[in-house]
Amino acid sequence: MSKFRIVIAAGGTGGHLYPTIAIADEIRRARPDADIAFIGTADRIEAQEVPRAGYAFDSIQIAAPGKRLGSLVQFPIAFLKAVMRSHSLLKANRPCAVLCGGAYLSVPVGVAAKLLGIPVVLLEINSVVGKANRLLSRVAEKIFLAYPESRTQFASLPDAMIAISGTPVRPGFGDQGISKAEARRTLGFDPLRSLILVFGGSLGARAINEAIAANADALIEQGYSILWQVGKGNSVDELKSRFAGRPEIRVEEYLYEMEQAYAAADFVICRAGASSLAELARLGKPAILVPYPHAAENHQEANARAFEQSGAAVVLRDNELSAKLLEQVTAIDLDAVKAHMSIAMKSRENKEAAKIVTEWLIARCKA
Repeated sequence: MSKFRIVIAAGGTGGHLYPTIAIADEIRRARPDADIAFIGTADRIEAQEVPRAGYAFDSIQIAAPGKRLGSLVQFPIAFLKAVMRSHSLLKANRPCAVLCGGAYLSVPVGVAAKLLGIPVVLLEINSVVGKANRLLSRVAEKIFLAYPESRTQFASLPDAMIAISGTPVRPGFGDQGISKAEARRTLGFDPLRSLILVFGGSLGARAINEAIAANADALIEQGYSILWQVGKGNSVDELKSRFAGRPEIRVEEYLYEMEQAYAAADFVICRAGASSLAELARLGKPAILVPYPHAAENHQEANARAFEQSGAAVVLRDNELSAKLLEQVTAIDLDAVKAHMSIAMKSRENKEAAKIVTEWLIARCKA
């Protein structure tokens, strides 16, 4: 059996990174002999999370072009250097395919792969196709989409080139079998109090943090516990001090025990990144979604509205969150409402997402 080598270019945000790690895990499960390496940037989430997941990591230097004249002038040189660096890494590794996860850093890697004659495969995890994947679609051999609605954005491409996979979630996620009460006890909460899980991604979300800070006392008085990831650099020490001695609320910069956190929660308040939505769908967790308003082409709101329309979530924008949070929490926290939302949320999942991509890659690499 020939050596099976795959290079994955992904990162920048957890939403772009974690689905590709899920695919890497599925590849490793299906082909234990696989040689899997990631290419990303040295100063973003992938530099820590890829080695933590057990995969090789190499970095390039690249960023999307800014709007200032100086940035626009410097960008072609920086892009060329990133392509050359990617070309060197791919030539040394000689993978049978390169999987690009949609972040801008994947563009020079995809270009380098095309120059070397290596098949380029795209994963688009948002309902609105990003600029990186629109650019790379010109050199791609296969494109996997999380949302069927995205197909119209590649209208000129043949059906054979497109597959609807859903958003990959790592194998075994949510299969721990932990009861809600057990998870709450493990996390230090009263198992009899309803628990709200709050997070805004690895860097946090200011609007969510401000809304929780403003409403925390009222939520606690109404019988809720709050598990709150505030994100890096978001006054975590100040907030911990403010709520010290309150067993109903736990403030953390980052939550590593996310499966326990999900298991403990009645519902979730979070951004509408594709990776988070895929996890919510896997677990059937009702949610208040707060789309990041500055996401490229407002793709988070498009993601969130698709879930809202199916009855799986409620969408609140940043500027209405603080005022409407208590009202929406009360409206959701009825058994019949939560049950309906949970069923709708589960209907958004494709359990086979990582497997669909993996099987195509394995077949392609045998060709």
